[in-house]
Amino acid sequence: MYLDQNHWITLAQARRAPEKIPNEEEREAADQLWQLATTGLVRLPLSFAHLDETAHAGNGRRRRDLAETMLEAYDGWHMMHPQVIMRHEFQAAFGGPALTPEDVFTTAADSPFSTYTPDLREGASDSERGSLAELTWRAAWSSTLLEDTLSEEEAKAAARSVDRWTEALTNLAKLAADSPVGEDRGRAALHMVAGFQEDIALAAMRAGLSTAELHDQLTEDPTGLIARLPCCGRALEIVHARLRNSTDKWTRSDLNDLYFLAPAAAYAHYVAAEKKTGNYLMSSTGRTIPGASVHLNLRSLLKQLGEDMQAGVESAQSM
Repeated sequence: MYLDQNHWITLAQARRAPEKIPNEEEREAADQLWQLATTGLVRLPLSFAHLDETAHAGNGRRRRDLAETMLEAYDGWHMMHPQVIMRHEFQAAFGGPALTPEDVFTTAADSPFSTYTPDLREGASDSERGSLAELTWRAAWSSTLLEDTLSEEEAKAAARSVDRWTEALTNLAKLAADSPVGEDRGRAALHMVAGFQEDIALAAMRAGLSTAELHDQLTEDPTGLIARLPCCGRALEIVHARLRNSTDKWTRSDLNDLYFLAPAAAYAHYVAAEKKTGNYLMSSTGRTIPGASVHLNLRSLLKQLGEDMQAGVESAQSM
């Protein structure tokens, strides 16, 4: 299960300040999820987005409560960085091996960072990955969640980068406002290609494509190429839907919402998303490769989990 940061906050409040959760059913769902996670019945992986958003939370009590809740519940599992996921999806589109959920959600050291290189060979057991994480990685991740905060210079640099991203999409939305649906969908696809051109070039090189072959792949049908990919296809659907909404405004938080919830929805079993992106993900069902069951709150997620578990039991009994 992948939880957006706001649902981790609910989980932390349920443990340390339950009176802050006004909905009783949501409090109960958070308590149930805590029991499932801390007894090993479900996995709650963390990602670089969680680290980034926690680092922006300062060093107060709220930050510590959140970080300690994450460390107690996540059990060393992480989601691979979206940039790495998208790079390997393009590589798969060019004939390379496809990612599996076991590749995307892992205890492998450095997996949340864009510099991580996954080992897609068969035989890399969870026990091998787990022992490495336990020895070398968990302590570093713990320290970062609890203590590291961006310096003023780092925060400004990050803000400038995100501002350029939001400005580009705002300008694209203006162009798309009066465009036919197919045309603005193509613009959204080209925006993604431009944003990941270095990763696409690397993926093509690793897949053995020549420059001419890569050019043909990208110019023949870039929209179709991206739409067939589990994570990239979902990101395309969200960007396209938002470009069609003339009143929608891109903000800094949208970067994490888009590029971390899209891969989570592609490879996890369940996702608890923030409201806006979650609605876009749910509305894209049928136009993307099947993936996670997406929910906007913990009570909905736990209800679906219970129904799925009951269906599994009944199926096993009938065999």
